[in-house]
Amino acid sequence: MRPSILLASLLLAPAALAAQAHPIVGIWDVSVPAGIRMENGEATPIMGKGSFVFSVVGDSLIGTLKTDPIEGMPQRPASRVAAKLAPGTVTFVSKSEAKLNMGGEEMTRTAVSTWIFEVTGDALKGSVERAIEGIEMPMGGPQPITGTRAKG
Repeated sequence: MRPSILLASLLLAPAALAAQAHPIVGIWDVSVPAGIRMENGEATPIMGKGSFVFSVVGDSLIGTLKTDPIEGMPQRPASRVAAKLAPGTVTFVSKSEAKLNMGGEEMTRTAVSTWIFEVTGDALKGSVERAIEGIEMPMGGPQPITGTRAKG
């Protein structure tokens, strides 16, 4: 083996091993806040079920959340999040479109979500905190996320 090929193999091996070893990689059955109901200035999370799939692409962790339908709410499109590949707690920041109905007036705004996850064995724990750009309103602070690694 030529020295340059050997050197390249040695340099790439730790990154490949780290990608395979990251504990969040895989499919997770999750319980997540799927929306917020505002009544009399009080924010109440609407919890939903779904699956979060995490993989490594290059030097990044990529996650895709698909939520199950919730009665009385429009079906949410899949959400995609990305973060730099790093050991330990993972923090993702994502932007999405939020549809609001305030006093009968419907509007669309940009929602910024900060997702934080920790993995212990086959258990996923974390939170998501959302803010709506251009609107000052209480969003209830970080909301819990729990999950278990999908079987099979």
